[in-house]
Amino acid sequence: MHRRLNAQILNARYNPKAVSAPGARMRILYITEIYPDVKRGMGVWGGGEKQFYEISRWMAKRGHEVNVLTCRFPGQTQEDFVDGSRVIRVGLTRDPKTGGARRAILPIFLYALKTMKQAAKLRPDLIHCNTYFPAYPGEMVHWMQGAPLVTTFHDIYGLSGWVDAQRSVVWGLLGHLATVVAAKLPHGRIIAVSPQCKRKLLALGIPEERITVIPNGIDLQLLDSTHAEKVPHRILYVGRLVHFKRVDILIRAFELVLRRIPDARLNIVGGGPQYADLRKLTNALSLNEAVTFSGVTATYEETARYFKESALFALPSVMEGESIAAKEAMAAGLPVVAARVPDSGVLSLVRHGVNGFLVEPNQPTELADRIIELLENDEKREAMGLEGRHSVERFDWSVIAGKTLQLYCETTRS
Repeated sequence: MHRRLNAQILNARYNPKAVSAPGARMRILYITEIYPDVKRGMGVWGGGEKQFYEISRWMAKRGHEVNVLTCRFPGQTQEDFVDGSRVIRVGLTRDPKTGGARRAILPIFLYALKTMKQAAKLRPDLIHCNTYFPAYPGEMVHWMQGAPLVTTFHDIYGLSGWVDAQRSVVWGLLGHLATVVAAKLPHGRIIAVSPQCKRKLLALGIPEERITVIPNGIDLQLLDSTHAEKVPHRILYVGRLVHFKRVDILIRAFELVLRRIPDARLNIVGGGPQYADLRKLTNALSLNEAVTFSGVTATYEETARYFKESALFALPSVMEGESIAAKEAMAAGLPVVAARVPDSGVLSLVRHGVNGFLVEPNQPTELADRIIELLENDEKREAMGLEGRHSVERFDWSVIAGKTLQLYCETTRS
């Protein structure tokens, strides 16, 4: 059956009209802990969620039967239809306020069990899982029903990275073990979002022929259609407020920027467990009037407006498989100042001195110096922003989703 489906879908790949032909549809199941619920302004936390949101909607619009299994946060219905995708919500592995992992074994176990049961009822032709816990119920349904399994890995933190992210040796070790075991499950294919992520998977012993690099995408149409007046000297950060993103370093750097450029402003967009600590730091440094915490955005249109009204984008994170936010900033014509970290996916995006700057991690003085350099030199800032725009135009979601569909076809054929 999968060979027949593969031929039909490959035909649809090159002939869009064939998607609606009888029997041409593929029944695709996406399993992800978080799926953005833009109607209620919930779950818009990070790039991994954005990827599954965009890919699933693209597949549904092209005639495939799409089901999404995800967590159910307070205030959400058990089932919704979103742009042609059926969204089913069961269990809850994440903190409802921040989107971070809950430190409890039972909710994770119950989530995996409920998700597996629901997935088995859907009888998919192909399963695409988001890391890390969704890979386990996905593997069980693959084992029971034979549906090909594809899993996306956004990064491999390693033990030290997990400990740093969780701020706990015990929970860091558990996160690391969950990642390693998930990676070594018998997937049909693994998607790595960057060459750096692929190298980390290879280091775990994953066969290279099972790994395909498909980067994250961006919504060029949304960014191009969004208009906002530029706010002079505004610095933007968009992302989760978790320890390894090192937003605290950005705040300390901004204090130095403000001494040189008094009208500079910093907009921090996102939510997470570090929110309270970052607010305290901002208050301790007497930066409250110049720093805005905009929180989790209710819609992607709102985030696009933040990009368009800013002067540059700062990403002090020390762990990035790849960064959708950095790509979106480039698409909006902003230069990016990011941390130079070995094996970071950002190194595939930011070309030092061309479309932004790379600085040593955890060094607020160097970060501040580069930000000041860009804010004081309009010509350089605009030239770098233009280079950034050119460098990300190949990442439109339609291109990325097309590559993903091609991978589905190859997986069902093998």
